[in-house]
Amino acid sequence: MYLFDLHCDTVTRLNSEGKNFRSNDAHIALDRMSGLQWCQCFAIFMPDEYRGQSAIDYFEDNYRFFRAQMDANRDCITQVRTSAEIETALAEGKAAALLTVEGGSALAGDLSRVQRLAECGVRMLTLTWNGSNEIASGNLTEYGFTEFGKQAVRELENAGIVLDVSHLNDKGFWELTHLATRPFIATHSNSRAVCNHPRNLTDEQFGYIVDHGGLVGINFCIHFISESKDPTFRQFADHIAHFLDLGGEDVLALGSDYDGTDVPSWLDPAEKIRGLYPLICDEFGEQIAEKIFFKNAYHFLNRYDNPANNAVQAKEDFLLAGSCAP
Repeated sequence: MYLFDLHCDTVTRLNSEGKNFRSNDAHIALDRMSGLQWCQCFAIFMPDEYRGQSAIDYFEDNYRFFRAQMDANRDCITQVRTSAEIETALAEGKAAALLTVEGGSALAGDLSRVQRLAECGVRMLTLTWNGSNEIASGNLTEYGFTEFGKQAVRELENAGIVLDVSHLNDKGFWELTHLATRPFIATHSNSRAVCNHPRNLTDEQFGYIVDHGGLVGINFCIHFISESKDPTFRQFADHIAHFLDLGGEDVLALGSDYDGTDVPSWLDPAEKIRGLYPLICDEFGEQIAEKIFFKNAYHFLNRYDNPANNAVQAKEDFLLAGSCAP
């Protein structure tokens, strides 16, 4: 089974708790995820209170931890930057680790920091967390992009860093549609029509992402699925069904938010994601399950890195058909 997860907060959780990637009591541990053909986006989460030099120091400390874990576990995981490197890692039987950042305060208001993120292999930047930073304002605030933020959008796109609108407020989302020249994504956001939470996407926002070749990762956070304390698969599937009705077959992916939130018991800890695949197969068919679990995210990254290609260049002999068997 191939898996491409667009968001987790495992790096900052384990670093703050003094634990390691291999064996721990967090949602994600390498030992427990063995056997999966797995690409994981590992976010360096930037809390809203960090600014300036403290934000730089916080990012660099977590980046050092991430690199140390890659080195310590090189037998089973490796950092990747491109779809081709994902292929190589999986062919070697290793997990593919794609580094991302959650929170534009990592730039500390300095455009030269964009190149630093690129040097570190960062491929996606969630522009805000819930509050405001030097770039823009999150879903708990009402402001849009700053002048610095508008410049940062251009620099990030030029550096090949994908813009992520999860956590951005509605004003910022629609401002970005006038600023961005490349497709952007929502790494971990659900449907606001299904669950009325400001972190979720409206139908109009999702439609824009569909029309402009973006990507949306379904979030496992219980608060973004329903008002239930332990949402069921049916309630989770309602978000997929609604997005599919809006034309999202080639846009939907997974954005678990593991180690950053509370998830349904049947998805906790992360190795239980194996059981989600047959459920989606049974509900929506194997072709949709393959796209949500891996193909859509892989194809998006491939297209983003090869914008001159009108057709997806992924190797279908690499993306083998999955099995609906549990």
